[in-house]
Amino acid sequence: MNAIAQLRPKNNGSPDPVLLTTALQALPESLAIVKSGIIVYANPACGGVFECPDSSQLVGQRLEDLLPANEAHFVLTRNDGTRLHMEITQTGFRMRGGEFQVIHIRDISGQKQIEKQLREAQSLEAVGRLVGGVAHDFNNLLTGIMLYCDLLMGELAKDSRPHRHVHEMRQAGELGAALVQQLLAVARPAAEKPRLFALNDVVVGTEELLTRLIGENILLTTDLAGDLGAIRMDPSQVQQILLNLILNARDAMPDGGQVMLATRNLGDSALGSWVELSVTDTGAGMDAETLERAFEPFFTTKKPGRGNGLGLATARRLARQEGGTIIAESELGKGTRVCVRLPRVQADTPSNSKAEVIL
Repeated sequence: MNAIAQLRPKNNGSPDPVLLTTALQALPESLAIVKSGIIVYANPACGGVFECPDSSQLVGQRLEDLLPANEAHFVLTRNDGTRLHMEITQTGFRMRGGEFQVIHIRDISGQKQIEKQLREAQSLEAVGRLVGGVAHDFNNLLTGIMLYCDLLMGELAKDSRPHRHVHEMRQAGELGAALVQQLLAVARPAAEKPRLFALNDVVVGTEELLTRLIGENILLTTDLAGDLGAIRMDPSQVQQILLNLILNARDAMPDGGQVMLATRNLGDSALGSWVELSVTDTGAGMDAETLERAFEPFFTTKKPGRGNGLGLATARRLARQEGGTIIAESELGKGTRVCVRLPRVQADTPSNSKAEVIL
């Protein structure tokens, strides 16, 4: 006799146990019945949660061996490394002198992602208000500082210590101005100047600059598709994405390493045709928790003064603005790969239209 039949009251008003069992087996939501901490029934959906093809294999197992005690939420790591946010609800009942619990486990990863995006949107909105209020005045101050630095350097011998000190002051001012512009790029979309071009043009055009930026102890290599499709975007925004990704890769390899820039076409259909730009490094990599937060504005694992946590957030905003997406793959000790995918546009597409891709 199965668990459902055992629970059924023996009176003429009870539902057919076969009907109940069939309904529970077909239920798309996971459900388990527990007695004294031991699973006495689990439907196929519950088996699917724990990647168990035959849910009857869960029967007889202790609930505490599968789920955290006294927790309403937990993170489940599946065999392929995917992390799911799960919610547990349970209710108890008594029957024939026994205590039972009905356990429902629900995947709320989608809800968590929406909540995360909402928090990010609220954060960016606050940054936009803050930056918009001070950027103009702050830039004016920095401009004045840099102009006076130029005047001082003109009066000092080029090889003197005071000249070098003033030069360092001017460079600090330039970094401050660049930071304001980066904040603006994250917080407020820039005016669009899209045109049709190939990603390879940007990679080739900035390769020398990128080589200088990453330093002599890092080897920069490229693998560019010869038949790469075109995209429609502001080329300066692609340059900004590329610079942010390259600088992140450089910072992940303080002792040197290799960075690979690659492009390729993805997909063939009208709604699934993409151009991909990937940046792969041989750096320290990230654990799952760090990778999950990598695109959050202001999140950084770098030392103070080495990063502001805006690089990946900026890259993602610019990609999404054009109907694209960005993903990152990483493993501790094995480096990181970041892929930017943008809608591929046919060469005869009118210049005043923008390809739209439903993600």
